[in-house]
Amino acid sequence: MAAAYSMLLLVLLATAFAQVAFKSYHHTARRSFLLTAIVLFVCSPPLAILAARQLGIGKVYVLMSLSYGLVALLGWKLFNEQVSRKQIEGLALITIGCVIYAL
Repeated sequence: MAAAYSMLLLVLLATAFAQVAFKSYHHTARRSFLLTAIVLFVCSPPLAILAARQLGIGKVYVLMSLSYGLVALLGWKLFNEQVSRKQIEGLALITIGCVIYAL
């Protein structure tokens, strides 16, 4: 079970960093960012499938929602993107819902 949650964490991180790498490519046109994004996006589904085999597709699907908050946090930290109060409230609700569902 711990291995499944570890794979799920890897999927969350890979998905979030792939989105950040793609945005970095958009800003800089450096192909290394594009290649990183593609590799991370390609690696995520097989890991998600492996995690879903042990945890169930419903749990994996719901917990993948945490990537929204992670991407918002990375965007704020790395790109100085503005995050509104309503966005923070929405992300908090998503996180709370994921925690409750996972229990």
